[in-house]
Amino acid sequence: MQQIEIGSLVYRKSYQKDVLFKVSDIRYINGKKVIILKGVDVRLIADAEEEDLDIKQ
Repeated sequence: MQQIEIGSLVYRKSYQKDVLFKVSDIRYINGKKVIILKGVDVRLIADAEEEDLDIKQ
């Protein structure tokens, strides 16, 4: 499995992969890894836990 890193293109599983995101930052908040996302085709900023993400193949 590929590693999620800054610049990776990902989808959120919990939203049925409806929006393509680019990983803009990776932070650790209260000991949890939180991925900061920016929409590729839509103006949207979101965050997600790593387990909720699928890398675009």
